[in-house]
Amino acid sequence: MKLLLVMFSVISPFSVQPAAVPAAHDMQWTAMEEKASEVTLAVDRSETFQHFRTLNGISLDDTMDDLVAKKGQPVNKQEDPYLGCPEYHFRDVKVGLCEDTDVIQYVHIDASEDHIVLNGERIEMKIEAIHHALGKPYYVAEDGEVFLRGDQALKVYMKSGSSQIDGIDLFDDTVS
Repeated sequence: MKLLLVMFSVISPFSVQPAAVPAAHDMQWTAMEEKASEVTLAVDRSETFQHFRTLNGISLDDTMDDLVAKKGQPVNKQEDPYLGCPEYHFRDVKVGLCEDTDVIQYVHIDASEDHIVLNGERIEMKIEAIHHALGKPYYVAEDGEVFLRGDQALKVYMKSGSSQIDGIDLFDDTVS
């Protein structure tokens, strides 16, 4: 009876005995042709655009004092009907900033500009150049493409049915 129990425990699938590992000289080896890794001559921008820090020199963390220090006095100020806060127009950028909280809601670049400066890197105002720099969009909407990095979003507004850019916004995706 004891012999039967010992044999059962050895052949049982519940046995905890480790399987024998074959020696290296007993294993079959296959030689494989080494593939050459693909070399990309384009600059790797993944590190540069891992986060959206600034658009045309403006950060979403800037205050009104920071804006004036960086861009000078605004050329124009008008109420944003959707936001309910003023939109400040500078030479190359528009900024929606709620004065009561001193928080920037968005940074906008018009399509009249020939380029944007994202995190200090110049990018042509062409969708192909933006795709090259940022990769595929996170979401494609009827009015444009959205790129996300953490909580910050960059939306490229485009004319319906074309790749012609109308403008670009940087905003915090979590702020409503």
